[in-house]
Order: sequence, then structure tokens, then C-alpha cells
Amino acid sequence: MNIFKFKLNEKQKRKLSRIIIIVFLLLNNCFNENILNYIGKINYIDECNKIEDYLNFCNNELIKIKKIKKYENPKISIVSPIYNRGKYIKRFIKSIQNQNFKDIEIILIDDCSKDNTNLLIKKYIKDDKRIILIKNKKNKGTFASRNIGSLKSRGEFIMLPDPDDILEQSCLNYFYNLAKKNDYELIRFNIYKGKQIIYFREHIDKLPSKPIYQPELSTYIFYASKFIFQIDFNVSNKFIKRETMIRALNYISNDIFIYMNIFEDGILNYFLYRVSNSFFFSKKISYYYIINSDSITTKNFNDSFLKCIFYHLKFVFEYSKNTQHDKDMSNVLFRRIGIRRNIKNLVLHIKKEFKFYINVIDEFLQNEFINNKNKKYLNETKRNILKSQKKIILKK
Repeated sequence: MNIFKFKLNEKQKRKLSRIIIIVFLLLNNCFNENILNYIGKINYIDECNKIEDYLNFCNNELIKIKKIKKYENPKISIVSPIYNRGKYIKRFIKSIQNQNFKDIEIILIDDCSKDNTNLLIKKYIKDDKRIILIKNKKNKGTFASRNIGSLKSRGEFIMLPDPDDILEQSCLNYFYNLAKKNDYELIRFNIYKGKQIIYFREHIDKLPSKPIYQPELSTYIFYASKFIFQIDFNVSNKFIKRETMIRALNYISNDIFIYMNIFEDGILNYFLYRVSNSFFFSKKISYYYIINSDSITTKNFNDSFLKCIFYHLKFVFEYSKNTQHDKDMSNVLFRRIGIRRNIKNLVLHIKKEFKFYINVIDEFLQNEFINNKNKKYLNETKRNILKSQKKIILKK
């Protein structure tokens, strides 16, 4: 009989996870003094409590907003696509209204929500003229909606938070002044993930302490041997010069918008890094990433998600025909998109459009930029597609 056998409920598991991570980070600080040069001396227990307090603050009716006028030439545009985020939108808007930097516009793109999102936003617009509501006539997806809002923005800089997350109270003022002072076009910052867990990227002691400029920037970001972030696919943790954002969007054709409703951040990030003249990694933790069960990235994959992944692969293929850098980048992106999501096994569940999937794979196999390791994976994927097709034929 095992006297130590016991069960934990969800609340106890969260508390235990929190304690383990805090202990790990504290020990890590003790044994690696270099980390202190990048993230500073942080009291992790206090930081976790701050997150909880701020979440509660933004959830409650604690802010009485006086009528705020619209800024004709806002310095920062907050752009966020929204679909059925009614239960989070109040918290999200309050985290922006509570910023100590006020010279902003808040562009919310309602992608045909079916809940009360639209009505709630209109209530806030009455008192805060900085909020601009754009309503899509038909559902376009996150990628297209975000890009529509960005093109309509007027700010000198853009931030792209998700509507179920919240911004740290001083981040807009901090990043605006940092970017203006140093002429940064792209700033990446750290995030809190979950309600209690502080989330840092791996190898934080190796993060760059100085800004990176082109042409070194593209090399640093997309060569796998040097890219310690393991390809940064998140756009929510970016502070972007609007001109840079527009340059990045010019590379992306309109017809691709309708296919990218998952993992779309990777494509935009690629072009942001390629067209930015200056990049800086900020150690400031400024974004609270809240894990919600109804997020698109937490749902099980279906046929449409798999098709979206293949359109990502087609996109990589189209932009891999020029320089050696593009070819090397394509292999890195392929492994991120294809192998990380294990499409080799997902394709076993395909029930239709076999020709489309096989054609995409054949395009890759027939081109020299794909390395042997990726070719092997592609051939395994193709065999599984044919297995799935054979099953459907036999059933008929």
C-alpha cells in the first residue's frame, strides 16, 4: 500500500505548479548571475500576486471613465480583431483605458460576432471616442481582420493584443518613449502566461542586450542555429512602427487572407522581421496572456485547420525561390509549421480534397531548397495521405 498516494483538485494543482515554477526560477537566479543582467531582480511571489490583483481590477467596475475625446493624430493604434469575446471585452478595454498613456486610438474589428460583443463595444464608444468599431460584413478570420484594422490605423506605432488578454498598465508609455528615443521599428517584449505562471522564453541569459540592425537582423532571426527564440510566432508581444507594419503587409496578397485563421502570426512575424531596420528585445514584461478554453488555439484540429496549415506551407513555398537566405528560412518555417503540428499524423484523418494536399507536398518535394530531413518527413506525410484516401475508397 502506497501511503503517499493522493489526488489533487484543479485549484491545488495550480498552486503546486505556481510553487514549483517560482522555486525553479529563484534557484535559476541563484546559479546563473547572467540572467540578472537581462530581467533584473524579480520577486516572483509579488509578481504573481500583482497579476491576480490586476486581473481583478480590470474585471471589476473600478474605473469611472469621464468622456474622452478622439485624438486626431494618435501616437499609438491598438488594433484587435474580435469574435465572440463578450465575456472578456470589458476587462480588455479597461486595461487599455487604464493606461497612463492616453494619446491612442483603439480599433476593434468585429468579425461577425454572434454574442453581445457588438453591444458592449458600443456602450464604451459613448464615453470613449478613441474606440473605433469596424464591422466585417462577413466572417474573414483573425488574420484578415487584424490586417484590415492595421491598414485603417493612424497611429505612429501599432500594438496587436488579443481581446481576451490584458496590457500591463505602463507599457504604452514605456515602449513609445523607448522607440522614439532610439528609433526602434520593432520591439519584442516578454509576457505573463496564465493567471499565475510567469512565462519566459528559453535561454533568457543569451538574449540580446543591444539592438539589432539589418542585414544582421534577418540572419539573426531566421537562421536556426542563431535564433534562440525558436522562431517567434507571436504578434501580441510586439510594439511596431506603423510604416514597418504597412511594408510587411505589402508582401501579403489579399487572396491569402481567407485561408489563415490559425498560426497566422508566423507569416506576419516573418515579414515584420525582414522589413524592420531595427529590432530590440525588451526585458519588460508587459502582456498578460490569459489561457481560455474557448480560444481557437486550444480547440481540437479539424479539416479546416489542417487545410490552413497546408496553405501556410504553400505560402512558405512561394517565398523560398529567391536567395539562399529565403531557402534556409523556408526549412526553418517548414519544421515549425509542419513538424511541430505533426501533419504527418493529422493527414490520416483527411476525408476529402486529397489532390490538394498531395499537390502541395509534391511542390515541396520537387524543389531543391527542402533539405533531406524535411523531404523524409514529407514523403511519410504523403504516404499517410494515400492511406487515408485508400480507406475512403474502400468504404465506398
